[in-house]
Amino acid sequence: MSDEEILRYFERVEDIFCRQRGAPLLLSPLDFEKAAEWFAAGVPIEAVEEGVRAYFARLAARKVPPRRAVCLSFAEPQVAEALDSLRAASAGRSTGEPPGEPVGARIARFLESRASALEAFAADSERGGLMPVLARFCGETSARLKEMEPQLGMVQLEKTLAPLDEELGRLVLLESPAGEVARWRNESRARLKEAGGGSLEKEVLDKTVERLARQAALNHFGLPRLSLLFLGT
Repeated sequence: MSDEEILRYFERVEDIFCRQRGAPLLLSPLDFEKAAEWFAAGVPIEAVEEGVRAYFARLAARKVPPRRAVCLSFAEPQVAEALDSLRAASAGRSTGEPPGEPVGARIARFLESRASALEAFAADSERGGLMPVLARFCGETSARLKEMEPQLGMVQLEKTLAPLDEELGRLVLLESPAGEVARWRNESRARLKEAGGGSLEKEVLDKTVERLARQAALNHFGLPRLSLLFLGT
């Protein structure tokens, strides 16, 4: 994405969430963080918009006032479902066949691939020696993923996977070489500034930069994201 596309992404997230909620007119710091995480994850804006609409439709069906939707992250399960549907439909179009694979089968394959990637990192003696805490976490988490039941459903599984995904991102920055971490942060800060994020409050800007730097670190080491937002990748 270009810097102009980054700015447009944030603007569209802000527009759909605030319009559905009715107020306020701007994303909160926590909402901006979540939007930055979705952007870093490569979640298409169409999936975000569809997920947010589905979330508010659910609130309406339960007769919950939209202003009770105090945080964009509340819509994350619906965004994950919308993303999965979008990717499944895209796969069907590319093969010329209707997307008929059950969600449970895709989740099972997702968990297996993540477990294998984490296991491979943990078994790498060179990296394990340089990043022992991360390597231990990868080994333990790989075992947990192998024990998870795909049929539990996306929402229930995501409640377990999201904290693991967060901890993986935290540890990869914690034990990465300081010079590399500084470069990832500087590059993320520069891109946000060019995209119009330089006027954010320092605390929000720093947290957003950290989210983007974590993604860069994971990419560098070939480590996967564990959230079901990445189902199909």
